[in-house]
Amino acid sequence: MEKLLLILVFSIQSSSYSLGGDVLSPLHANHMSNARSPLPIGQRVDGFLRMDKPSRFYFVANGSHDILTLRVTPCESPLFWTLSGVHNKRAHGAGGVNKGHLRPHNQPLHTRTLFSFQGNGEETFTTGVTSDSLYFLDIASLESDTSFQVFVWDHKNQGNLWPQLPNDSQLEITSAEEDRIKLSWKPSLGDGKKINYCVFVNKQHNVKTLCATESNINKMFSNQLKENEGKSSKSLDPAMKTSKKNSNNLKENVMEQKINHDQLSSKNFVGAQKVCVGHWTNATISKLKPKTLYYFDVFAVNSHTGTSLAYTGTFAETKNKHRSQLATLPNDEMVNIFLKSKVLRMMTVDLPAHGDKWLFIHSCLHKVHLQVTVNGKVIISQNIHRAHNFKISGKPKTSCIITLKSSKGGPGLVKILATTAHNHLPFPNLSSDIGFSVHNSTCSSATVTWTGSGHGTKYCIYARHLEQNLDLKLIHKHQNSCLSTNSRSKAERVFCKHAGPHSPRVEKIKDLKPGKTYLLDLYFIGLHNSTIKFPSRVVRTQGWCS
Repeated sequence: MEKLLLILVFSIQSSSYSLGGDVLSPLHANHMSNARSPLPIGQRVDGFLRMDKPSRFYFVANGSHDILTLRVTPCESPLFWTLSGVHNKRAHGAGGVNKGHLRPHNQPLHTRTLFSFQGNGEETFTTGVTSDSLYFLDIASLESDTSFQVFVWDHKNQGNLWPQLPNDSQLEITSAEEDRIKLSWKPSLGDGKKINYCVFVNKQHNVKTLCATESNINKMFSNQLKENEGKSSKSLDPAMKTSKKNSNNLKENVMEQKINHDQLSSKNFVGAQKVCVGHWTNATISKLKPKTLYYFDVFAVNSHTGTSLAYTGTFAETKNKHRSQLATLPNDEMVNIFLKSKVLRMMTVDLPAHGDKWLFIHSCLHKVHLQVTVNGKVIISQNIHRAHNFKISGKPKTSCIITLKSSKGGPGLVKILATTAHNHLPFPNLSSDIGFSVHNSTCSSATVTWTGSGHGTKYCIYARHLEQNLDLKLIHKHQNSCLSTNSRSKAERVFCKHAGPHSPRVEKIKDLKPGKTYLLDLYFIGLHNSTIKFPSRVVRTQGWCS
């Protein structure tokens, strides 16, 4: 019987009979570019249409089929398509079509329009099969050359091959920020293990089919490639090779990605991107531009059959970039803060998602007032001098503000380092109680004691002989605890060592001259070339040795 129906197909093409205006309008019979393209039942067919050349397809149903469904999917341009069936009056009700009934020159054939559709969305038509039947599908593109997909399947032998969307298939925007948008959707019905989800984001419009996302990406890539080729056409060969390499990188950026978590990073976002997220029903699209409108579409994809259905798309605009007047402290970088008289300096600190934030704050000249506020609550407020470590706890995205003010009203210098790793602090084991003193001087030595260096800290002691007429008050007034040892003479260095676990530390300085005045300095040297210089101590040796 199928052979007889195929004879009918060839006869229709060579016959002088028209198939009827109701079938082909506005698809005219003399514009058919291919009237003999078969559609297999149970397989997807991918096709391409030129705007001025409609196409005709056919498929044959027989007694082994029960219910057939046809689905047509446009990819770029809206389509007009019509499904018609061959109707023969003598055969109708006779239980089939015989060879004599398939002679178009002896007997006119009648076609009946079963369904027609116009638009850029997927559409289906289902019909019951009671006898051997022949169907024609006529398709035309309405706006431009376009790709499309056609799928005919048999419910009796194949069941429903498509995902089933929930009753509420609307995407929900759960949050919108400066550089990211979060969205969620309800899971599809049926066997969830077979269903994966793909998210498509672009700046132009929503799309209704999964193949439209691929067409958008390919078109965008093609335009970008032409632009790159145009820029490189006047370049020398090496530059042209570089341009080609950049184009390949661009293609990698916009091709489909597959990940298994809900964080979608649109790095190098160039217009459109599709990302498949597995069984997740939520996603975060990050690294977007502030104050920009984006369109979002989600597709449920049957991983066994490759069929897909679109949720109701949505759109959202990222927030405008907040221009804060406060500078943000960088991570693991020493920053110098110069304080003017009676002027507050404020800055923000980003708190980590996990763990704590550590601050190293070193006031070099004199006391400054430090205040740390987290979410409007003051957690630290004190005057500090020299170096201190602080730990700040809080949730990510929490507002953390540091305020500094010179306590004495004069200019000040403060060094600050922020880090999430305790061992990245310049002095991880720095004690809050540090001190330096000199005692037990003899005619040739002096004993020094200090606390707070911490295990493993490098320390150095320097001794300078002072002339009698040197103003000692001037020395004490201009102490800078941030000064390094670079300006000190090697001849003045007594020794450099690493501190052990015991505190306080006691060292004896030898080989001093009797009856002389010395300026003794103690330095702690830590990571990032950081230095803590203690206030200088003056010691005078005994005038004679017993």
